[in-house]
Amino acid sequence: LGSRGRFSFEPTGRKMSETDGGVLGHASQEEARRKDEKPAIITLEEVAKFATELYGLGGIDVAKVKELDSYDDRNYHIPNVTYTHKDGKTETLDVIFKVHNGVESGDQRLIEAHNAVLLHLIAASVPVPEPMLTKSGSLIGHVTLPCIRAPDTTRQHAVRVLRYMQGTIIGQSASESPVLLRQLGQVLGRMDKALETFPQVPPVLSERVFLWDLKQVPALLAFSEHISDPKRRALQQKVIANFQSQVAPRIPTLRKAIIQNDANEQNLVIDATRENLTGILDFGDCLCTCIVFELAICLAYLMLGKDDPIGTAQHIYAGYVQEFELTKEEKEMLHTLVCSRMVQSVTMGAYSYSKDPGNEYLLITAKTGWELLELLDTISPADFLAKMEG
Repeated sequence: LGSRGRFSFEPTGRKMSETDGGVLGHASQEEARRKDEKPAIITLEEVAKFATELYGLGGIDVAKVKELDSYDDRNYHIPNVTYTHKDGKTETLDVIFKVHNGVESGDQRLIEAHNAVLLHLIAASVPVPEPMLTKSGSLIGHVTLPCIRAPDTTRQHAVRVLRYMQGTIIGQSASESPVLLRQLGQVLGRMDKALETFPQVPPVLSERVFLWDLKQVPALLAFSEHISDPKRRALQQKVIANFQSQVAPRIPTLRKAIIQNDANEQNLVIDATRENLTGILDFGDCLCTCIVFELAICLAYLMLGKDDPIGTAQHIYAGYVQEFELTKEEKEMLHTLVCSRMVQSVTMGAYSYSKDPGNEYLLITAKTGWELLELLDTISPADFLAKMEG
């Protein structure tokens, strides 16, 4: 569930509102384009060549270059290379060489916005991947590759080199150190505090229409029929109804800023002691929306599969509010928002399974999500908040 991936959307069932139809139609078009315009497979030798020519990376051992999993881009880990900074200083480091899909390559405003967000956070000492300059001084390079759907034709793809965040992904386990959880909350709070002061939000982030923005939770009713269990389908609809009555009317008055929007267990890097957070990855979902969504999303994912999910959330919450205090209004809706994020995950998981019924892994990964939702359904918003502040 944490590594939720992306989905193509063909909703059926209840009649959609004009707003829902716009969100889903936009999502469907964009996802179809992302599939069609994923970068073509390139050899590791070509990766080394591009990285050397564009970024001046030295000492690349092709045998150690490794392609990483990615839905619509291509990412390569290149270890132990030399990089010359703008001031002439040379550094040995690991990097990620990222080849962007054709959608973002054709309109680079989103990539430029992501770079600006990362640089703003680095200046505020938040541990995020650093985008590196090309030899010509740009944060974005370009390579020409065959089109994946039409190999006889070529197109340009945007590329970036990012500093590799050392450590291991936190993943999903039965428990984590309270020290780590509190620190996670603190770093998340510092990140949101820094992003609140972002000088000028790019329109590409403030105007982004994205199904994984919690504001779009009501649109999930279009996917209810893909949840086969009647009790779970009723729970999904109950959470959406709660969102519509308790959150949606108050969205206009909530504080808004850029958020990372996907602080799940696959995007958090820790050290070998499992007591220190060393990085936050993947700003591909970032946008300008309600700030409180950030904490709710992190709590939802980090509670998954825990022996003590409420205790886990307490530690993260305590660290977060130490750095970034919530308003009374934000606190009151936190329980509903945590449930809403889980509903996003389990609903789209059910939809994916309906399209790929042989993939039992989708059911296994959804299991912890439903268990968490069923637990949270036994706790009122007021009691949940009392536990967080207890």
